[in-house]
Amino acid sequence: MVDSFALYRIVDAHTPAAAAIREAALGGTLRLSAPAVAVAVSASMRSCWDDECIERHEFLGSKLSGFCDRIGLEIGATGPDAAVTAGRLYAASTALHIEGPEVLAACHAAQMASERNDELLTVSRAAYCYRAVHSAGIRVPVRSI
Repeated sequence: MVDSFALYRIVDAHTPAAAAIREAALGGTLRLSAPAVAVAVSASMRSCWDDECIERHEFLGSKLSGFCDRIGLEIGATGPDAAVTAGRLYAASTALHIEGPEVLAACHAAQMASERNDELLTVSRAAYCYRAVHSAGIRVPVRSI
């Protein structure tokens, strides 16, 4: 399972770990999935969220959709109960003054990863997005790329 941050880095092959995941996904040895909201947020991101990066990034646009098509990215279908759970996680985040589209996408990604017992790929700088998720007792294995 990838959140919007990880998907951005994987599509852009921004870090060595992201490049390796990209190659594995393109080669068919790794299957990636993401909630639709994470794909939408990745498409709107203008930054890799790497504090040390001096590269100027652009919107991923067709590069993102082409990658998703090529690897057959599984866009997780969220049923009403799962969407409500993710919405409650987002509401808990906003109560902590942690909000924004990337936080909403993270709530959906964490909920789906938990439901499917999948590892969640993210970036270390995005840890703030998962504060309410952890407070709610949702535990998922997380790997930072």
